[in-house]
Amino acid sequence: KAASESSEKAASESSEKAASESKAQAFSSSIDQQASQSSANNLMQSTPLSKNAKSYLKKVNKLSEGTAQFATYDEDMNELTYVGFDSWSDYSHSDLQSMMDILETVANRQAVAHNIHNPSIEVKLPDGTLITESDGIDDIEFVN
Repeated sequence: KAASESSEKAASESSEKAASESKAQAFSSSIDQQASQSSANNLMQSTPLSKNAKSYLKKVNKLSEGTAQFATYDEDMNELTYVGFDSWSDYSHSDLQSMMDILETVANRQAVAHNIHNPSIEVKLPDGTLITESDGIDDIEFVN
């Protein structure tokens, strides 16, 4: 009986590990797809991103993992756009405020570190609905 339970436990752990690895691969694929989308957005700009802007965008995306899906940066407009999650449409402003503060802090601290001055910031839902914005000087504010 003990051998049977041990065998069942091992099979269950193996199944859980496989499911976890599958989720990790799906997440990694999602990140790769988002990076491709971000790169595609950057390619649509009239001029390619400078070295500072590329570095800025890469660092912002790395630091905002889990807080937003991804960010794009339009160097000509000096505008950083975060794309959040669908579920945010169901959250109150007070529920989202701490996430918006984190995103704003990441954007502004990394801007200074990458010699980018006062980027405007937008946070949108995946469908393009604008949630918050900042002109780069004033704090981020909800639009609705």
